[in-house]
Amino acid sequence: MRVLITGGTGLLGKALIETIDNTNYEIIATYLGNYNMEDTTRIKYKKLDVRDIDGYSSLFRECKPEVVVHTAGIGSPDYAEKNKEETWAINVGGTQNILNNCERHDSKFIYVSSNGIYDGNKAPYSENDKAEPINYYGKIKVEGERITQESRVINAIIRPILMYGWNYSFERPNIVTLSLSKLQKGDKVFAYNDVYANPLFVQSCAEAIWMVIEEGKYDTFNIGGKDGLSVYEFIKKAAKIFELDANLIIPVQQGFFNELTKRPKDTSYNTEKMQKILKLTPLPVAEGLLLMKKMKRL
Repeated sequence: MRVLITGGTGLLGKALIETIDNTNYEIIATYLGNYNMEDTTRIKYKKLDVRDIDGYSSLFRECKPEVVVHTAGIGSPDYAEKNKEETWAINVGGTQNILNNCERHDSKFIYVSSNGIYDGNKAPYSENDKAEPINYYGKIKVEGERITQESRVINAIIRPILMYGWNYSFERPNIVTLSLSKLQKGDKVFAYNDVYANPLFVQSCAEAIWMVIEEGKYDTFNIGGKDGLSVYEFIKKAAKIFELDANLIIPVQQGFFNELTKRPKDTSYNTEKMQKILKLTPLPVAEGLLLMKKMKRL
């Protein structure tokens, strides 16, 4: 099976490639950055902007992917708020570009959305709860879901929540890798004690996506870990497991960083659908962090 992964060097794209256990998959991974990725026997990389209509049209004609996992896009709510036109062009226009090619080539499509579609006032959220975003990033994720659902392609929507794991050193860090880096230097880490989630080990999210593909479970899924806790509590656990000084972690509330946009307070998930249909057990934070500790950072 030929699978195209957009954003193949991002946190989730990297994990998708690392968790492939089916030798029948042929993977094409696109990425965009000031670095070059080397092909392997199983993975072919191509540098390509999701806004490039001609580029993706040519890629689809050449590779004819049977499934596309669309992870590419701007993932920072503050960047999205400050750069609305660019973010719309990439996160919505880029998604439409991929969808158009999926329609022409009869490819299935998996759209990676976000917990940012919820307002944070009615946790835990199930897939049936209404999307009520409170910032621009959440609004464009809702728009991405809408155009996906209104397309003529078989599709799934995956909504990860607060993902963590080893990112490539040349890619954007996540909350855990950023905090660990600071703690290792002896720097203080300021973490929200008024923002809650059930953090998701990125390998677990990748496994959920492969399960959707292998079992043909094209539907909408909220994918999260087992434990609901504040960002502050989460980073404290990370410090303990990585044997770093947790006293350097300082609890703060929203507004401390002069954020451009507000985050939803509590977007913790109800993961019953994930468990029932994908047969996946939510991973406790301590287990995920221990697995991360055992893995080698690339």
